[in-house]
Amino acid sequence: MKVLVTGATGLLGTDIVYTLENRNIETIKACFSQRNSNYIAADITKEEGIRKLADIEWDCLIHTSAWRDPDECENKQKETYRLNVWASGQLAKVAFERSAKMIFISTDYVFSGNNPPYSETDKRDPINYYGKTKEIAEDKILEISNNFCILRVPLLYGVRAGLKASAVLNTAINALDSGNIYQMDNTITRYPTYTGDVAEAILFLLTKKASGIYHFSGQDETTKYGIAKTIAEQLNKSMDHIIKMVTPPNDDAKRPLNSHLSMNKLLSLGFESPIPFKHRIKKLLKEIHSPLIDTNKL
Repeated sequence: MKVLVTGATGLLGTDIVYTLENRNIETIKACFSQRNSNYIAADITKEEGIRKLADIEWDCLIHTSAWRDPDECENKQKETYRLNVWASGQLAKVAFERSAKMIFISTDYVFSGNNPPYSETDKRDPINYYGKTKEIAEDKILEISNNFCILRVPLLYGVRAGLKASAVLNTAINALDSGNIYQMDNTITRYPTYTGDVAEAILFLLTKKASGIYHFSGQDETTKYGIAKTIAEQLNKSMDHIIKMVTPPNDDAKRPLNSHLSMNKLLSLGFESPIPFKHRIKKLLKEIHSPLIDTNKL
């Protein structure tokens, strides 16, 4: 099997590449701009970028590239649609034409958050443009092939792409270290999910030759404030300057209040539930090379 990974330098893509290569699976790493000879640079929002990837030999595609920041998506809808919808559809056509497997990374934001937990068959009703583009892309992909796989995931965190790539960790660690008054949301329920676990779930689905829609999610219910508190406990940092926000933030894009994904379908295939967030964070903090973290205290 030769696997093409788009967004190979991103938060999720780096862990997917690591997981595949660690299993000695031949991997083609595609990203937006040239890094080194180990990567293929292709702007997949343009025809020539799609053609560039189509001219390469591969028999499996894991498509992670997307505009993900909900506020940016809300304010840059044309660009968001081009990458999240148009490019996804074009790559799906290429995969279908060569009878290649495709795994498309989608989001819990295809749901409104009004009736969790959500199964794979629940009605989608996104409340922001990011979620809407993923909903449209899902439909386009499923129209092209019933042998493709869609994996919906929630808020992701990881360290392999660097701390700055992981907003959920980077924001909390910087806020804790700053000592300045910092407001953190405590109204929107989150289920932080480790990118390394997502990569393992993807490999599992490939080995099972799975198709259709699946959910994967961390199982710890928390908030951004709760995430900071968990990290603070591990780093022995004070939370005195971190203020709970008791009303939802007034962001450009609305967020679902609780878009918890049920992963019963994936578990029924034999995949194991991820370890608790606090245990994963303890492990990861030891791997982060940052002047803000004294690993000797962990």
